[in-house]
Amino acid sequence: MNINKLQAPLLKASTWVQNNLILQAIKNAFVRTIPFTVVGSFSNLIKMQLDALIKAKDIQNAWVINTSNLFGYIGTATLGIVGLIVVLSSAYSYAVELKRKDKNKNLNPIIATLLALSAYFVMVPNNVNYLDNKAKVIEGFATSFFSYEGMFTALIVGMIAVALFAAFSRSKFTFKMPDSVPQNVFDSFFALIPIAEVLLIFGVIRIIIQSLGYASLIQMISKILIDPLLVVGTGLPAIIVVILIEQILWFLGLHGFNIVWGVMSAFWLPLFLQNVSKFAETQSFAGISISPNTMTNVYAMIGGSGATFGLIIAMLIFTKKGEKEREIAKLALVPGCFGINEPVIFGLPIVLNPIMFIPWIVVPLLNAIIAYVVTSIGWVVPLVVLNSGNEPIFLSTWILGAFHISPVILTLVLVILDVLIYSPFVIINQRNERQLAHQQGLV
Repeated sequence: MNINKLQAPLLKASTWVQNNLILQAIKNAFVRTIPFTVVGSFSNLIKMQLDALIKAKDIQNAWVINTSNLFGYIGTATLGIVGLIVVLSSAYSYAVELKRKDKNKNLNPIIATLLALSAYFVMVPNNVNYLDNKAKVIEGFATSFFSYEGMFTALIVGMIAVALFAAFSRSKFTFKMPDSVPQNVFDSFFALIPIAEVLLIFGVIRIIIQSLGYASLIQMISKILIDPLLVVGTGLPAIIVVILIEQILWFLGLHGFNIVWGVMSAFWLPLFLQNVSKFAETQSFAGISISPNTMTNVYAMIGGSGATFGLIIAMLIFTKKGEKEREIAKLALVPGCFGINEPVIFGLPIVLNPIMFIPWIVVPLLNAIIAYVVTSIGWVVPLVVLNSGNEPIFLSTWILGAFHISPVILTLVLVILDVLIYSPFVIINQRNERQLAHQQGLV
């Protein structure tokens, strides 16, 4: 592959993103999540291993159980609210950029950020059981609205809220205060009418969405995106469609796996469980079909969505000591072995990064196609064991393949292939980052 020929259009797209205020605000917001996603990833990893140990050994020791709970609390307070963190950060970044323009001189970024959060909560059902019309009403907010599941819609609402606030702040319909009034008092009274206008708009939108039969904006978007998946089937074309949709959703900031797998599991998981049961009875691979969920979730996504384990290795090879991307790769290596890859997705970032879009789509698709073909022709045994999901990459495929070595060899080959595909894009991304750092006088 000629990197220089590939580099020009990708850097052009990256420059466009860099010059777009909205996309830049969103990108910066994802970068700021790095400490939260790293801490949350390690906390979830530790909790996952402790919970597996507690269950396997039937441990009743209060110290061990409380330690597991402790890391669970940390995971909830970081990855569990990463959607809100991104929304607040992106809204603030966008407000700061808008304020640079003279026409928005009266815009207060902090008030605009708080308004973005308020606007999102206007759109969120205040009933934990909002999906069940017959259930007893329990006041509160479902945690799904704060994590990855609610991130994209919250991002949209928050950014629109800031844009509307800026527009309304430029109108004549605001409270006028004398110059002698302290700035914080001026900002608060000046923002009263614009805030009311923005929240009223979102309140009306929520009523319209509910009148259409949807419990929330998230449900409406998910319904529209996911319904077509119900007819894709279980063969290789279906696997390709599901992976493609999942990866595009992730690139846009949605948790592709949670959204897509929530639907497909009802169709694909029974087939896998049927194979597990059949192998347990016969101890033979004869007549075992290929389970689409193993192709999608195991081989296609080595190290997590996007098969980022290969990306981490490529980053360790092609980034220099002290660079942000190398430090991210070092932090992401251990969680990546267990399929936890938020530090890479949000730290590099991959979200809204046009340079990484091509390998982000191609790598998992190619992994799935190769795995499907070599399994169908008998070079690799099907995955037929229901494991705990707590094992690292190669150990996991060894267990899933009933302790046969061929799935492990396939996984190793795919990782090497993933490194090769990701490498030129890592190099281009680093050239772009170094150029930007040079322009900003950071090097």
